[in-house]
Amino acid sequence: MTQPETQIEAPSKTVVTVTKADLPLTCPRADDPTTGLHPRVAIPLKNPGDEASCRYCRTRYRLVE
Repeated sequence: MTQPETQIEAPSKTVVTVTKADLPLTCPRADDPTTGLHPRVAIPLKNPGDEASCRYCRTRYRLVE
């Protein structure tokens, strides 16, 4: 039996900067044209400089002041 190839995705180069006004943050965001492509997940950002990635689409989010 042939084993299917496992594809490893490279981390996304997309970095979305957000402010405290955008918190609490979810991916995809309500204004994102890709809404509905994957389940909505919370992105844990608390302090300026924090970064986190969506586990589905690998979009990176960075909290700025």
